[in-house]
Amino acid sequence: MLHLTPRLSAVAGLVRPCETVADIGTDHAYVPAFLLQTGVAQRAIAADIHEKPLENAKKTLERFGLLNRAELRLSDGLQGFRAGEAQAFVIAGMGGEQIAAMLHAASWLQAPEIQLVLQPMTHGEDVRRALRENGFSRVEERTVAEGSRLYLVLWARWTGEIQPVSPAYDYIGALCPQARETDRLFLRRTAARLQKKADALRGKDPTAAKKLDSILQEVYDACR
Repeated sequence: MLHLTPRLSAVAGLVRPCETVADIGTDHAYVPAFLLQTGVAQRAIAADIHEKPLENAKKTLERFGLLNRAELRLSDGLQGFRAGEAQAFVIAGMGGEQIAAMLHAASWLQAPEIQLVLQPMTHGEDVRRALRENGFSRVEERTVAEGSRLYLVLWARWTGEIQPVSPAYDYIGALCPQARETDRLFLRRTAARLQKKADALRGKDPTAAKKLDSILQEVYDACR
């Protein structure tokens, strides 16, 4: 059985059973290989923008005897996909801005039969905002520690509902800091990042700094 790192284990753990999973930016195809091994998915599409990661993915799938249940695909993000090819899409290890851009561009993801599992390396607020603006109102979130790093992982499904939220929602999301220590630590680091940004804005744009201060207070309150 393939052994995953804590980050990738958290990603794989949020995928619900499906016929086909697509892993975007697959690198070594560890997540789709694990999902095939455990029966969560019956087939997998391992996609990447570069040939070398696909070569690595092929080696992983061959090593575990899974190549006959997988497809290797050269694709720039979601551009090489169309509706109906997979029921689950994993996008992990990319920046939040990049993931958000994919969500805005691929309107065909807006279908109730599709689940998304997203793991931004930075700027989770951009991903939350893109999900919210595009009607993905069913969202679950987890944080996971790996070494000194903390990672955010989100599961989402489209409903078409765009719900009103506070300005701080994109920074807090569906985390449960009262129940999970990693969530609390993650929000504290988010608050520290926002504090630094607000301080830098004070002399340049007091209005923007004041808006950030309001958001920051909500994030601090959520950490308590």
